[in-house]
Amino acid sequence: MNKKDFIQKFASRTDAPSQAAAQRSVEAFIDIIVDTVASGQEVRLGGLGVFERAYRQGREARNPNTGDKISVPGQWTFRFRASKEAKDAVNK
Repeated sequence: MNKKDFIQKFASRTDAPSQAAAQRSVEAFIDIIVDTVASGQEVRLGGLGVFERAYRQGREARNPNTGDKISVPGQWTFRFRASKEAKDAVNK
């Protein structure tokens, strides 16, 4: 399912007045999550999971073509941990 499909399904389930209104709602939802996590806070959604920011340590890696060592710097990344309810729904 891509974003367009998600918006269509969201519009039909919420009785949104239009597809455009559903799209604005979905985009606002995504923007709020991304902005909150980018500021260092976590977003906990019951029944879905936790969106959070995590730091990935720098490391040494190898170029697969040449075998040369390269240094990969540390960076912040976006992490999602599914709730027990979401895991159970997937494993039915």
